[in-house]
Amino acid sequence: MKKIMIVDDNALSVEGIEKNIDWAALGTQVTHIKYDGGSAIEAMKQEPADIIISDIEMPDLDGISMSRLAISINPFVKVILISAYDRFDYARRAIRIGVYDYIEKPIDYQYLTEKIRGACSLIDQERKNMELLKASRPAMIEKFFNDLVHYSGREASWHLSSYMEYLNLDLNYRYYTVVVFDVENAVELKKELGVAQYEMLLFRLNDTIREYSRIFDFSYLLKGFDGLELILCQNSSNVSHVLQSVHKTVSSIVESYADSPLSLNVGIGNIVSELWNTHLSHESAHHALEYRFFFPQKNIFDTREALGRNLSLEPFSDSSEDELIRLICQKDYTAMEQWIKDFSADLLSKYQSRDFIFVRIYSLLGKILKFLYELNIDAKDLERKIAQTYARLDSFNTSEQFFSWLNEICTLACQRLDSSLKTYHDQLCESVLSYIRENFENSSLCLHDIAKYANVSPAYLSALFKKNMKISISDSISSARIEAACRYLKNSNLSLKEISEKCGYANQYYFSTSFKKWKGISPSSFREGKMPDSI
Repeated sequence: MKKIMIVDDNALSVEGIEKNIDWAALGTQVTHIKYDGGSAIEAMKQEPADIIISDIEMPDLDGISMSRLAISINPFVKVILISAYDRFDYARRAIRIGVYDYIEKPIDYQYLTEKIRGACSLIDQERKNMELLKASRPAMIEKFFNDLVHYSGREASWHLSSYMEYLNLDLNYRYYTVVVFDVENAVELKKELGVAQYEMLLFRLNDTIREYSRIFDFSYLLKGFDGLELILCQNSSNVSHVLQSVHKTVSSIVESYADSPLSLNVGIGNIVSELWNTHLSHESAHHALEYRFFFPQKNIFDTREALGRNLSLEPFSDSSEDELIRLICQKDYTAMEQWIKDFSADLLSKYQSRDFIFVRIYSLLGKILKFLYELNIDAKDLERKIAQTYARLDSFNTSEQFFSWLNEICTLACQRLDSSLKTYHDQLCESVLSYIRENFENSSLCLHDIAKYANVSPAYLSALFKKNMKISISDSISSARIEAACRYLKNSNLSLKEISEKCGYANQYYFSTSFKKWKGISPSSFREGKMPDSI
């Protein structure tokens, strides 16, 4: 039963409301009757009501002020205000503070009953939604941590800070890091064991990681299809202590899985001192995993060990690499070759390690392949060529040979992009022609509609279609309509008006004018079999 509170300084009004409403039929019960706003608020503090029916004009504490206080006590309370005055400013103020509804005296009890019924329905829906919200709490926490490792610092703070208190997440620690557990043979295991059995192995790994991570002040695991990501928080005296604890934990986990079907590679991210910079640790953990292609004997990768420095100071990707992709798109072979020369000179001057140069080039090639795949361009042959070359890096005797090979790969990427783009343009134009043939009967068919169907801008489609098909969109529409008109004129007894409507013309006069412009004769003459030069 929902609890009802009636508040009015007029006893007769209170009695009228109490006696003229069938409370039981509404699933409600009058639990409070108060004759002033102050008493109503005190009662709300002791036993909150679900619905308050209150007069606005009351001494000391008026109905609107009382409503504001009541809503602060129970944000979900539904307040129905009653007033003898038709005052729009009352209604506006009431709605602004969150009052459910506002009605005027004299009271229509049937109308009030409907308002109460509506308030009850809303309460039921809100209670149901609140249960759903409580049930979704674990999913919300998972979403919080997933966003934490993917949003950048300021964006993460703005997006997530308001949820920390609601989710009871106390993440005020001195250091934070992310550890990525990658299942290298995930694809093979799914095929061999089936997805269900593979997922059970992942759940077992999840339990193992949780058990070993208890030594940290806080830990949270994010599960993916091909591995898990561990977020660790720790209050330690220094970074070295955190690193030692992380390495010891990870080593123990990997050792315990030495005979498991799961082939694990682990990337350990940078230690960061700000919660909202956790994404940097996440990025560096994934970057660390890229070393597995060069050190197959290892399965735990920490970029601090590999390079003797913090990877965040030496990112694998920068704006200059975006410039190379731009040159590939433009097929500017001369500028592309110069970029590779400058890039190679920069790498050779900065780094003495041959392995690190190979890693940087591999990262660059990965970015190019990712770009091609995002454009739905099949680059499997390029990927195979890169993999084959990296399997025999010792075949390069000089750095010039290696960078010459890089230039060759970029040239092939240009050619693949150009070929794929031409195919895409041809397919797009054919799709547009098919759409015109299927929709020319629609008199409102225009460039804007066709561009919306093709999911490109009207200006881009107009220029591309004219370049590829040597005819404009509007002329293609007219051509389709005239061809259809010719068939109707030859093979049917339809009137010119009927043919014009079937062919998408707004009226018969415009149809005749357009037909003569295209065919050199009128529709009637065409039907009679006359030729243009005989008229």
